[in-house]
Amino acid sequence: MRLLINHQSIYRYQEMVRHSVQYLRMTPQTLGHQRVINWALATPGIALEQRDGFSNVWTSLTINYPHDSATIMAQGCVELDPAAESIRDDRIPHYLFCYPTAMTTIHESMRDFAAPYLTRRAGLPNREDLIALAQALIERMPYTPGLTDVDTTAINAFDLGLGVCQDHTHVFLACVRDVGLPARYVSGYFYTRSQEHLSSHAWAEVRLDDHWYCFDISNQLFTHSQHVQVAIGRDYLDTAPIRGVRIGGGSETAQALVQVLPA
Repeated sequence: MRLLINHQSIYRYQEMVRHSVQYLRMTPQTLGHQRVINWALATPGIALEQRDGFSNVWTSLTINYPHDSATIMAQGCVELDPAAESIRDDRIPHYLFCYPTAMTTIHESMRDFAAPYLTRRAGLPNREDLIALAQALIERMPYTPGLTDVDTTAINAFDLGLGVCQDHTHVFLACVRDVGLPARYVSGYFYTRSQEHLSSHAWAEVRLDDHWYCFDISNQLFTHSQHVQVAIGRDYLDTAPIRGVRIGGGSETAQALVQVLPA
């Protein structure tokens, strides 16, 4: 299946910005389950493409002239393999995804919640156990936009009992890493005919038998057939599509527009 993706981020500032530096992770790569047919970024200023520590395509954007708005556009075509149940990805050591972060720290009530699915008499949990955990988690934390933000931790979201894809992924990662499995945060695009969830998306991947398996808690999907991977990391902060700093500007408003359509 080929998908056409158009992602626009528009920033408007109350005052003139004198200088800004943005770090963009908005470019997918050809991997085991996806092939990039074409892709392009359109930005103001000076853009320099490189790789970050997780081998994501990382574009440094510098705007060194006064501006009161900035529009960043990413668009292209990606082909997905509908038969890809898992992917092989050895770009960086998997053990980097075994440890908690500030966003994915666990506490006892989360550990107690996950124990029936992750505690086995012998060996580590298998894929079926993890799917059962994902199913229990969406019942415990129904998809509810507008109540959390990018700074919400796994503990905060679990205690609230509500959240979006970022929150589901953080809680799932905290529980799975706690029993010793490598698990990573993935940002990208999700194709669906429904408008219930945003097409710009996040999900978890867990390494089992040398392969990475998809665990999309928000959509209860466990293959990569509808997911375009853009960036991987330990949590949201490693994979955020746009992060940066600026001098001046005052308050800002941001608008993101995403379309994912069949080619």
